[in-house]
Parts: sequence; C-alpha cells; structure tokens
Amino acid sequence: MKVLVSAYACEPHKGSEPGVGWNWVKQIARFHEVWVITRANNRKVIEAALAKNPQPNLHFAYVDLPKWMRFWKRGQRGVHLYYYLWQFAAYKKARILMKKVPFDLGHHITFVNDWMPTFLCLLSLPYIWGPIGSHPKIPTQFIPNMKALILEKTRSLLHFLIRSFDPFFYLSAKRAKLIIGINQGVLRHFPLNILAKDKFAVLPAIGIEKELIKSNLTSFSKKSNLETIKILSVGHLIYIKGFHLAIQAFARFNKNCPNSEFIIIGDGMERKRLEKLCEKLRIKEKVKFIGNISRNKVLDWMRKADFFLYPSFEGGGMVVLEAMACGKPIICFDFGGPGEFVTKECGIKVKPYKLDQSVKDIANALLKLATDAELHKRLSEGARHKIEQNYAWEIKAKRLDYIYTKVLSM
Repeated sequence: MKVLVSAYACEPHKGSEPGVGWNWVKQIARFHEVWVITRANNRKVIEAALAKNPQPNLHFAYVDLPKWMRFWKRGQRGVHLYYYLWQFAAYKKARILMKKVPFDLGHHITFVNDWMPTFLCLLSLPYIWGPIGSHPKIPTQFIPNMKALILEKTRSLLHFLIRSFDPFFYLSAKRAKLIIGINQGVLRHFPLNILAKDKFAVLPAIGIEKELIKSNLTSFSKKSNLETIKILSVGHLIYIKGFHLAIQAFARFNKNCPNSEFIIIGDGMERKRLEKLCEKLRIKEKVKFIGNISRNKVLDWMRKADFFLYPSFEGGGMVVLEAMACGKPIICFDFGGPGEFVTKECGIKVKPYKLDQSVKDIANALLKLATDAELHKRLSEGARHKIEQNYAWEIKAKRLDYIYTKVLSM
C-alpha cells in the first residue's frame, strides 16, 4: 500500500513522542511505502539516520509554520497550540502530495492525543486515527501543591472543551475508518464513546527495539552493608510523574537501607521543589538529580540500577518499557499506562488509595525487592519476557499490518 502518515513528533534515537513517531513509521515501511509529514526541525536528524541506514520505502515531507507565526513558541511552551496550527500547514502539504501519489490509506500517529483533531479528516482519503490517548485524571490528594492543582484542573477542562465543541474533533472521529486507543479508557470520553464505539481498537503507542532486548540477565543478590542499592526514576520533573511521592517513599526506605541511593534523571518545573523536599527529609546526599541526558546514557543508568521506581499517573510510560527491557523490576502505581504494562510477573504495583498509605506501600515494595534476591530475579526475568512477547516493535508491526488490511476491506 501507499500510506500517508501524519507524525508531528518523529525523531530517531529518542524516547517519548519523537521515538513513537520514528519507530511506527519504520515498522509501517517494512510492509508498505510510506510518506511521512513531520516538523521541519526534525529534518537534520532524520536525514542523518537515513544516510546511515537507508529505508527505501520511507519518504519524508517537512512542514513548519512561517517564522512570524511561531516566534512565541519556546520548547514545550505553547506546543499544543502550535501543533493545532501546524496541522493546517500539514494539510496543505498533504494536498500537494496527493496530486503526485495515489495513496491507499492515511494514518495519524503523533501527537498521541485524544483531545485534539487530525488534519487527515479534511482529506478525501480513508484513514486510521491513532494511537491516541491522554493522561487520566489524577486523584486530588496526590497533587503536590496548589499550582499543580490549578494546572491539572485547567488541563482537564481544556480537554473536555475541545472534545465537546471543536467541529474538527467531531469530523476526525466521524470520518476515521478506525480509531486506535492506547487503552480502553480512551473510549469513555465524549464524543468518542458515541462516534467510535463500533470502530475502536486498542494498541499501545509505545514499543521497544529488538536491540534493547538482550538475552543475558544480570544477577542480583542481597546487598552487603558496603554495597549500594541503586534505585532509578526517569522522566520530566512535572507533577503528573509523581516524583514527590517517590522521594517520600525513598526517605522511608533509606531508614531501613542506608546503603541506598536514588537517581533521578530528567528536568522540569518541579525540580527546585523536589530538591527542597530532599533537604527537608534529610536525604539530600542520597538523591542524585542527573538532569536531561541522551537516551543512550539513560539506558546505561538503567542497566546499572537495581530496580526502577515510577509512581506516575500518566497514560503512557515509555521509560517503564525501557527499564523492563533492561531486566529491571518495576515499582509503580496500579494506575494509567504503567499500571497496564506492569503485572505481578514483572513488578510490584501499589494502589493509589490514600497518600500516606501509598507512600508507605511504595517504601515496603522497595524493601521487599532489596531483601529478596529470588523475587528480584523472577521479576527481572518476567520483565524481559513480557517485553519480548508483547512490546517489541516487530510484533506491533505485524499487528498493524493486519489492521491495515482489515480497514481497507471495510
């Protein structure tokens, strides 16, 4: 087939949304010929990757808004408004491409977003919308401060208003041949629960490259008092990731295991608050803030860590899968994306019931993993096995190829 793909975020050697876009289009190109419309600032890294590893079935068209329409965008500031406007520029580029290429199918991949429309709805082309999704609502008691609470309420209200009143969102849902959600919860949102109930499938957006899934598992034994237990968390330092809860739980755990350290990789608006929390809990010397580093360096830290702590409330969680691919047992909430990826075979899940109790339960889970080598080994092997069976990109590619065939037969 000839497939037109919308992938605003699409970069090689990256995690999160850019990694999702890049890996999906690579896998589609294993079976079909693909034209990808993406942002112009992705061009340099994409062309470098294709020069090193050519993909004959993969073609890119680069689009950005004029400078006078994007001077206000800085990093993540204003990114969703920019993305909304960018889609109209992408639509114009798609119209030009359609005059040259007889496309069989369109496919919107990134942003993985279930509250903003896709420009594909404006084209005379059958298309798949998704994977789409968003972060579920966070229980109020787990929100760390008033600023974060205001942001969370604003986020929820904005999502509701766009889904409910944007005519392009309705058109996106109505015209799509199939809507793919990152989980079943996507279908609970209005108006998707009405317009998509008979054309909905679940397929998580994230996956893992086969190169990361190695057969040799590192062994773990109970640490002596002279050895350091390394606990790792990775992500943007924002309230939705739950790092304030991870730090509180580590402080409890560290009283029982003083030969432990907590490594936090990432940066964001909550960093200063988190550093002050470490000072307040008197664990400043035990917690290392690494900041933003390359994905390869993140993976190196994952391999060195003993286990991965991630009490996030997000709908995705690429770093959880990466840690599992490195054979690390996971400690997370039974909530959102991590709560779906992690099972009792590969980690320990904690119910986000009451704040103090949840922090205590996370600390107990850390202690259990630190003192039970057999449990650690079993969960480590289970994590690697689950990735191999369910989240390798090559497996997802075969599922997607089946979906394409099914959609065009509708």
